[in-house]
Amino acid sequence: MRAFESLTRPGQNRRLRALAIDALRQYDLDLARCSFVDRAFNTVFRADATDGTAHALRVSPSFRIHADGCEVAEAAWLEALRRDADLPVPRVIPARDGSVVVWASSDGVPDARSCVLFEWVRGHQLREHLRADHVHRAGALAALVHEQAAGYVSDPPAGVIVADHVIYFGSPRLEGLRSTYGSLLDDAVDRAQQALDQLWRDPPHRPHLLHGDLQPGNMMVHRNHVVLLDFQDLVWGFDVLDVSIARLAFERLGASDPWAAAFRSGYESVRPWPAADPEIDSALRAARRLNELNYGITVGLPDLDAFVARHVTQLEEWMTPRMK
Repeated sequence: MRAFESLTRPGQNRRLRALAIDALRQYDLDLARCSFVDRAFNTVFRADATDGTAHALRVSPSFRIHADGCEVAEAAWLEALRRDADLPVPRVIPARDGSVVVWASSDGVPDARSCVLFEWVRGHQLREHLRADHVHRAGALAALVHEQAAGYVSDPPAGVIVADHVIYFGSPRLEGLRSTYGSLLDDAVDRAQQALDQLWRDPPHRPHLLHGDLQPGNMMVHRNHVVLLDFQDLVWGFDVLDVSIARLAFERLGASDPWAAAFRSGYESVRPWPAADPEIDSALRAARRLNELNYGITVGLPDLDAFVARHVTQLEEWMTPRMK
């Protein structure tokens, strides 16, 4: 049998599908069809049951960048958001034994993989067809999530990373870029960390759970309703971190379009916008870029050199005033 790493992406996906079918045997589900949907960090399969219901199975890669137990914390928060605030987030389907995460393996796939089954969410990703009213609704939904989170738990649950340092997913891997970019990235991390330290010394409110990846790829639209997906990146911190991630994501979709403004107006229709000192605000955006850069190196994104160059250019612009 050929090594998994030597296969084409479609070949790897076929093997992962066999693993997904093995995982689905642990659920009370009469499976009619299992089909590949998407592969980014995780791989997602659609599981159609004979009773007509549809589900999404999220299969992890062979390595982890999240804290152990994050899936349990994610499932508990999703249940609380649905139960206590009636918010449009997906339901986690427990396995036959009640577990919210199962482990599965398959011949030709390295390592056992963690799998989580969700109800299927219909619609299209917000980023595929942007409309100002949908972005406005997404902002309002983000505010409602923050509102619930502020009263949900008083301490970070097991498996939730505290976002008090710049790079918090996986091990830092930026040192490999020093030969090309010198101390630029080290200096950027230091500057961003100083701003983060200031934020935690003088917090705007009590920290609470955050979505952690609040961007239009994780927002589904169906019949003018917005559903927020993929809480796996949940972290413990302050509202301003989530909204800075969202603003950066919307701005990347078109600098001349008012997506970030529509998101903010939706947020403000529910609660005050999380304002921050300009240095902290810019540092949070830089920290997001540093996290993305570290992630890209960790997972070995396609066209990695171009991805790195793009992020480094943005970080260099942020650092330029300090370099004069």
